[in-house]
Amino acid sequence: MKLAAALAFTILLVCASASHAAVARDGQPVMGTVLTVTVVAGDRATAERLVNEAIDEARRWDDALTIWRDDGELARFNRRAGKGASPVSARLEHGLLAMLELSKQSGGAFEPAVAMLPERGDAHALLRRVGDCLAVTPAHDGAGVRSASRRATTAAPEHATAKLDAGCALDPGGIGKGLALDAIVALLSGRGATAVFLDFGGSSQTAIGAPPGNSRGWPVLISGLADGKTHGTVLLNDSSLSTSRSGATDTRPILDPRTKLPVPGPRLATVLARSATAADAWSTALVVLGEDGIEKARAANLQVFLESARGASATPGFPFDHSSAPGRE
Repeated sequence: MKLAAALAFTILLVCASASHAAVARDGQPVMGTVLTVTVVAGDRATAERLVNEAIDEARRWDDALTIWRDDGELARFNRRAGKGASPVSARLEHGLLAMLELSKQSGGAFEPAVAMLPERGDAHALLRRVGDCLAVTPAHDGAGVRSASRRATTAAPEHATAKLDAGCALDPGGIGKGLALDAIVALLSGRGATAVFLDFGGSSQTAIGAPPGNSRGWPVLISGLADGKTHGTVLLNDSSLSTSRSGATDTRPILDPRTKLPVPGPRLATVLARSATAADAWSTALVVLGEDGIEKARAANLQVFLESARGASATPGFPFDHSSAPGRE
């Protein structure tokens, strides 16, 4: 599972406003953490409106994906396991299709069917992968995840159905923030924002464009496993970062789908991708796979930074910006 913000990232938000830009920023509790939204627009009213719309959209995704509230749509879907197909919203349809796709891409290292169920308080020991126990009948003809994603941000009719086999449960902890961030980007694009920075609990960030005063991107300082250690700065511009971590003292550790046991810690993986959903899921997968997963990530056109007790390694293209990385070790 994802850790809280302070353990993964220190965020450097430099929003020196130019005379022609207005900056609005707000942080609200969503998905068990804090979503901070920064919007740059031509006027203050537009910037504030888009900040509010972004937070509202994240809350709608929380309603669709939470398993920690009885009224959450995914919580209800889990309770229907073994009871046949049922209608699902466009948001949940999109989330389920993304789970299937990214589990397959990562060779099962990202596995949402290994769930930490609230009512059990321990790992739900599933013997099959999500692709073997989840079936989705989409409300479209062959357009896949992209079509579901478009409908998830509109009022289009919701006719998708899905079914989950008995004994199976899904946990969105390795993908939920990414899904919400990508939906916010789709919602805000073309609506008056000149730049947007989204920070979900410090473990997932997404940027549209660049902030005033820094045309290269939004600087994010990447911390290491040890307290106070930093590795450099990455400038986000139309891209996403996600960090996952496994440690001996974690209360909700990342599970290795192959063993159903917590991943041996400590490990920390940071993934840079165009899609926040892909970055989110693959950062979990890289914690499971360790150094063996770096080549898999490269094959998926991702950039990766990985740290473990054995040291740190990265894909050759991981874009550290050394010129603006204070205190790099």
